[in-house]
Amino acid sequence: MQAALALPILAVCAKAGAAEVGEIGISTLGYKERGLMRVIEPVLWGRAQIAEVWEVQASAAVDIITGASPELVTNVSGRPVQSITGASVVDHRTTGDIKVTRRFGDLALSASHAQSNEEDYHSKAYGLEGRVDLDRKRTTLTAGLGHSDDHVGSSIDPTLDAARRTNEYLFGVTQVLSPLAVVQSSLAVSRGKGWYNDPYKLTLTFYPDQAIPVLAGDRRPDHRDTVSWLTRLRRHFPQANGTLQADYRYFRDDWGIRAHTLEVAWQQDVGERFAVRPALRYYTQGAADFYSPVVPRPQPEILSSDQRLGAFGGLSPSLRVTARLEGGLVVEATAGYVVDSRSLRLGGGGSEAFETLRAAYGLVSVSHTF
Repeated sequence: MQAALALPILAVCAKAGAAEVGEIGISTLGYKERGLMRVIEPVLWGRAQIAEVWEVQASAAVDIITGASPELVTNVSGRPVQSITGASVVDHRTTGDIKVTRRFGDLALSASHAQSNEEDYHSKAYGLEGRVDLDRKRTTLTAGLGHSDDHVGSSIDPTLDAARRTNEYLFGVTQVLSPLAVVQSSLAVSRGKGWYNDPYKLTLTFYPDQAIPVLAGDRRPDHRDTVSWLTRLRRHFPQANGTLQADYRYFRDDWGIRAHTLEVAWQQDVGERFAVRPALRYYTQGAADFYSPVVPRPQPEILSSDQRLGAFGGLSPSLRVTARLEGGLVVEATAGYVVDSRSLRLGGGGSEAFETLRAAYGLVSVSHTF
């Protein structure tokens, strides 16, 4: 999320004191799944540092979503497969956020607010964050607290207006290992309660000994507690004029999902103005405890055939090119490809009904520093 809110915010701040460091940019994301959804997202964002102790960041974006989406999982053909909606989905989402930071020497305190609205989903989020630099800024400790209020609706059920509340906690440390290497590690914990069902997902199961099939709606627990651990390493190699970038993320929740994400990239500087960054990301997860592509007998109260809760793995190569032009102008272009498949799950054993997803995406951004 990057923001049109930046424009009035930067103007207001400038009245109190001249912005010493600032940046404004615009980007456009395009995403296309094979045979399914298409997304276009223009983004506007800005950042300004005022009087050396204040920093304001803001952004705004619009998602334009079209295409078809999986509606139900049925075994009418003999094995469970996804059935795609007949009508094309058209949706818009608007989102914006703002973050204000005040520095007190080696301590920085931040407050943030974000809001997202679409036809059947509305969200407001608030956050507080504190950072402190230690050992002449070789070590930085971070702690954060967030809260979100979400309301879920449905275009096929106008009476649905369900709430979900989530509290999030963040603890992190950034350590400079040497003039050429830095490592960052953070632990994020969230506790949510409320509506998690997907009103657009159904499960249709035919039984050999029963004439009438069973149609079940998506029913998930009314709570979700998650833990994610993210560690990043950056190591510069002057002789090669390049930087190794490695990220690892572990995720688990009380629904039974366990997931691992590993991304390795190399940023190669080409002269003083250009850089090329090839990257490869691998993702793998196990299925939720209540995931099933068919309705068992007896029918459980908690059940979902949403393949995003199944067991699968994914690969995503990407390439980013950066150009730093005259006058503080920076142009970036990224192209990537995503393939998710049951066969790519670490150790095998992906969910039988998982349909391979293939998607391509591109991102172009232009920013200006002043």
